[in-house]
Amino acid sequence: MVTTTDIASTGKRADVIHCLTIPLHEETAILPNAAIAEVIAYKEPAAIDDAPEWFLGYINWRERRVPLISFEAVSGNHAETAKKNSRIAILNTLNGNAQLPYVAVLSQGIPSLALVQEKGLEASTAGQERPTVGAYVKLGGIEALIPNIDEIEQRLIKLNLL
Repeated sequence: MVTTTDIASTGKRADVIHCLTIPLHEETAILPNAAIAEVIAYKEPAAIDDAPEWFLGYINWRERRVPLISFEAVSGNHAETAKKNSRIAILNTLNGNAQLPYVAVLSQGIPSLALVQEKGLEASTAGQERPTVGAYVKLGGIEALIPNIDEIEQRLIKLNLL
């Protein structure tokens, strides 16, 4: 993993991907900055009756109603509740669906910047195969997952709650 200090100390700009790591309950997700619209403080969602455990409800963000999900639960684990330092990561969806341009994911802590060099990122087989996980990676010794935003978007559309 390349840090901002490494770039500053060498005076050279390395080819890096600007990413955010998102702390989950027992895992860490990583996404390129372009996939994340904003990280905001936790706010209580408006719950929806008869929704699956992973669909926590809707939040209002920039005059939009955005679905909030528990990544842990949509991936087959138990939904985690918000904690004192929880945040919400607003993700851009990828398919240009005007009804669902954003999806919010509950973060169990404060996401952090990671500057990733391609050579510092390697595939990992540490996690179990799950449709909501696009890949497992190892980043500077840290195991992380890359969420499958398309799969999450499709699951939300199938709920017919938009």
